[in-house]
Amino acid sequence: MKKTLLAAALLAGFATAGVAQAETSVTLYGILDTGYGYQNFKYDRNGADLTAKSSGLRDGTFNGSRWGLKGAEDLGDGLRAIFQLEASVNLGSQAGNGQRGFARQSFVGLSSDSWGTFTMGRQYSAGTETFQGPNGVNLGDADKVFGSVGLGEGTRVENSFKYVTPDLSGFKAIVLYGTGDDGGTWVNRDGNTSTSYGDRGSRVSVGALYANGPIGVGASYDRQSVTGQDAMTSWQLSASYDFEVVKLALAYGQDRHGKLGWNGNAGSYIGGLSEANSKALQTGTDPASYNDFKSNNYHVGLSAPIGGGTLYAGWNYSTSNLDDSVADGGWGDAADNISAYQLNYVYPLSKRTSLYTYASYMKNVGYVKDLTGTEAGVGINHKF
Repeated sequence: MKKTLLAAALLAGFATAGVAQAETSVTLYGILDTGYGYQNFKYDRNGADLTAKSSGLRDGTFNGSRWGLKGAEDLGDGLRAIFQLEASVNLGSQAGNGQRGFARQSFVGLSSDSWGTFTMGRQYSAGTETFQGPNGVNLGDADKVFGSVGLGEGTRVENSFKYVTPDLSGFKAIVLYGTGDDGGTWVNRDGNTSTSYGDRGSRVSVGALYANGPIGVGASYDRQSVTGQDAMTSWQLSASYDFEVVKLALAYGQDRHGKLGWNGNAGSYIGGLSEANSKALQTGTDPASYNDFKSNNYHVGLSAPIGGGTLYAGWNYSTSNLDDSVADGGWGDAADNISAYQLNYVYPLSKRTSLYTYASYMKNVGYVKDLTGTEAGVGINHKF
């Protein structure tokens, strides 16, 4: 009797699911990426001889590990309601995005093949979505020299409205606006103490991309209002061409008044390397603290099919004016230009599972003169 009731309940559940499926579709997806990695940072300047080494399990090398839900409901006449919720996963420690919920992406909106897509929530900037590959990973990633093109905190815009045009023979345009947040002040019940919260200014991000056959071209401009200083701006132009034997990517961009959404800050790699030894680190490794900051950024990437997999070679370079005098807000002779090189190889075991290996070298990490970084690793990437 119990088995009969259980079977009936299961059948009823499947029937209900079938009805729901006819109205809307929901997809569970994710990426699990982990392996072994080694990093060695060395600072050798003005009598200092410091190193910072680490090795072990590395998570999210080629793709940040994640899981998510995305869905669509057909509203008729080509109009769909859509949503996406995406959370970080760390296979080694389960500590992704500061333990927040769907911190990678979370939005809802409407989409039409004729009119485009409008969404609201926490979403990627235009710079992230228009940058053309091939590209490297970790120290070899272009986001270590470019602002606003990586996948860091500054390139996911909270409280944002985003519109993407329909695909017009390979062309798309993107417009995003993130509302400012003046923070506000909470006054305690005793009326004598208060807590103030920081201001996050408004964000504007626009871009366009063209992808048709072997050609890919992307461009973007981002502007972030900042309390107490000029707005940070970042623009980039990138292009790629697939010659079949080899695919080439080139990119150039500029940052002003800071590096918006930057993932290359030296302090993010070596928290306490030389607080008392590097003038640059004492002054602050974040160029956003230098209102007159300027940088010019370059990227060259090559990929080619070899031995059933794909071999990548890349070079990233960035010049800045951080070598201005300390009195003017720069770092003086403690700053220099960033130069990074990488080789990596990805071998697919199936459509969803790949093995990879990589090696990188960077000189003047985070613009800190004579701070070098090397790394190497192997891993597995599985998509579901």
